[in-house]
Amino acid sequence: MLFRSVAWVKYWNALLYDGVLPHPLKELCRIQISIAHQCGYCSTVRSKVAISEGLTEEKVSQLPNFENSEEFSEREKSALRYAALFKRGEEAIDSDEVYDDLREQFSEEEIIELGLFCAETDGVGKFVRSLNVLSWEDACQIDPSLEVRSEEHTSELQSQ
Repeated sequence: MLFRSVAWVKYWNALLYDGVLPHPLKELCRIQISIAHQCGYCSTVRSKVAISEGLTEEKVSQLPNFENSEEFSEREKSALRYAALFKRGEEAIDSDEVYDDLREQFSEEEIIELGLFCAETDGVGKFVRSLNVLSWEDACQIDPSLEVRSEEHTSELQSQ
């Protein structure tokens, strides 16, 4: 079905692996959004390219507390803030403050790519979750820390 769509796979691979943003940064944002909408498949799969470029599970495990973690650069924190806001909805990202924060770390071209990447991740993740490729419960059995990270992410969003 989705994964047999050649056009979509080409588009996704170009967005994920090419472009101006570093692949590990996009992978962090993808995982952040995937945990937020509890997509079992998207939350557990990892890019071999991102891993080869230095992304570690230690860093991924700190996503719920990225703002306070020394594992993340200011640039990564800015992108992850945007991804979290994007997941909350268009009202959350529709402000000059959001884009002023991004402009401190990213060029206009990078901001456009980040926004498009978050949109694709959010939309496709919801679709994949609806297919129940891997249930959230099964994903939590594979990686028990997912449930904790999801709860921490929910608490973080509620405190904002």
